[in-house]
Amino acid sequence: MIRAGGSGHVGGSGRYVEGERVFAPPTGVFDADWVAGIVVDRHGPAFADRVELARAAQLAWDARGRGETDDAELTAVLAGGFDAPTAAAVARAVEDYVSAYGS
Repeated sequence: MIRAGGSGHVGGSGRYVEGERVFAPPTGVFDADWVAGIVVDRHGPAFADRVELARAAQLAWDARGRGETDDAELTAVLAGGFDAPTAAAVARAVEDYVSAYGS
């Protein structure tokens, strides 16, 4: 999104223009908001707040980046204050994201 008057970027990671998100995030770049969108697409908007889902996705991604197991990703999301269904949905979405986009 561009602010009124065309100045500055608001929202997203800022690594690419928002229009590109229609197709896919750039290969090799993790996008927690995209992962949150996967969860919302699968479970509906009432499942959880999208911003919180993105936070959970980042927690799972950080655990993955430390080379931890899938269980550790789930544990990291649970430790972040999320319930078990949300943690499981996010961990699965992160796995699917990595498989699809190669991050």
